[in-house]
Amino acid sequence: MHLVITDSGLGGLGICAAIENAFRRSNNGGDVRLTYFNAWPEQGRGYNSLPDEAARLEVFDRALARMSQLRPDRIVIACNTLSVLFPLTRFSRASSMPVVGIIDAGVNFFYEALTAEPASAIALFGTRITMESGAHRERLTGRGIAPGRIVPVASHGLAAAIEADAGGADVDRLIAGCASQAAASLPPDGPVLAGLCCTHYGYVADRFRETLEAALGRPVRVLDPNGAMVRQVTPVSWRDPGDSTAGTVTVEVTSKVTLDERARAGIWRLVAPISEATALALQSYTHVPDLF
Repeated sequence: MHLVITDSGLGGLGICAAIENAFRRSNNGGDVRLTYFNAWPEQGRGYNSLPDEAARLEVFDRALARMSQLRPDRIVIACNTLSVLFPLTRFSRASSMPVVGIIDAGVNFFYEALTAEPASAIALFGTRITMESGAHRERLTGRGIAPGRIVPVASHGLAAAIEADAGGADVDRLIAGCASQAAASLPPDGPVLAGLCCTHYGYVADRFRETLEAALGRPVRVLDPNGAMVRQVTPVSWRDPGDSTAGTVTVEVTSKVTLDERARAGIWRLVAPISEATALALQSYTHVPDLF
């Protein structure tokens, strides 16, 4: 089996690490190849900084075409921004290749939590493209969740700040800004859920919770869809740890842009406890300037 896992940056590498971990512990029996395809469009400029939707779609279509040339069994879009763009691409209309996006996993996860706690409200945190698309909100209201229970909060630059230095002051400042916006719009009482609509945000989920609780003065439950997506694409049965007959699981990381050494070191520390193979692949990534 060959899976291509893609994100605009290294947020989805945490998902790749969890997928590797799951396959390694499963009784799948066959060999699995994981290719992490960094679809960041240009050195120093991401999709949110491109001039318009047409430019974003043109770049992502080129990236998808290149992924398809790798002949995977499935493309896993571990990125909310790219999942928003995908249905609008030429590739989505012309290719029969199976593609899974994280927005479906996120909406299902959020819906289950909101229905389990009927008095709750949810603040959705994501990039500008993701929040302006209204994808999560529209799907949740379409399934019967009252609009007043959903508070979207966009944060431009937080994903890049996490990737550059997950423990840095810029991350704290931007999360504080998110918390302030959410606190101004959430109902004054009742349970509060925080839906993370960017795979990068899962790296700092605890800081989201702490900052939101301080701003609101009440408990907050953080919902990170990354785990839901992992469960969607990995086996559900596990092998005996002593069984030596399982197949191999390999990981490779490829990127059009140069990955900053400090950023790689920071992400390495976050994914290494989950998947040593993924962490090592990040350290020895393949830089292909004309990747797409």
